[in-house]
Amino acid sequence: MIHLVRESVDSIDLEILKFLQENARAQCNEISKRVGVSDRTVARRIKRMEEKGIIKGYKIELSEEVVEKFFPSHKMPLEHTVEMPAVCWDSIIDVIVGTFGAGGVLIIYNIGLSIGRTYGTLLKRFSDEREILLSNFCNLFKSNGWGEISLIKVDYETGYGLINVSRFPFKSTLSENLIRGIIAGFLEKMYERKFTVKKLESEAEVKDIRKLVLEVGCK
Repeated sequence: MIHLVRESVDSIDLEILKFLQENARAQCNEISKRVGVSDRTVARRIKRMEEKGIIKGYKIELSEEVVEKFFPSHKMPLEHTVEMPAVCWDSIIDVIVGTFGAGGVLIIYNIGLSIGRTYGTLLKRFSDEREILLSNFCNLFKSNGWGEISLIKVDYETGYGLINVSRFPFKSTLSENLIRGIIAGFLEKMYERKFTVKKLESEAEVKDIRKLVLEVGCK
């Protein structure tokens, strides 16, 4: 992937990208003055980079006051998070199971519990509304690269129901225990009681590790 990007982007493209990072609304004629090529060339290069996926989109940054008042479900303390690639988690899981054997599975689950509780504590600083908390957690889960959570049938009052987790990138089948722990730990902090998070038996036959359905209930 890096090799392909290097072939697709030259020094002029890089200058254009640097300018757009400073000001995503910059006009082509503004960019051309800095880069030293015509505005048509700038427009053509931007379009090419968009088509190749080098430029994936543009965004706006809202003030804290606006986010808190009008978009509370998007208020997440991402500055407090630490990202870790799935390949690192797979390595950690392999080492734990290799060292502790069957007992390593419980250790992995408890690591997940600790992560989930931490995020529950952080998110509760920004809202006490359960629907917003769950929405923020789903967004945070995705932003950390763990996959995508869909609340299939969840009762916001109790927290019980079915949760679909898809597109998570782990290769180790034992990563399921980490995911279950994260979800259980978060719900524990959110509702202030213990939860069970089990993989549905009907899904046990599914070999695709990138998707599982979890049943959430009381402990």
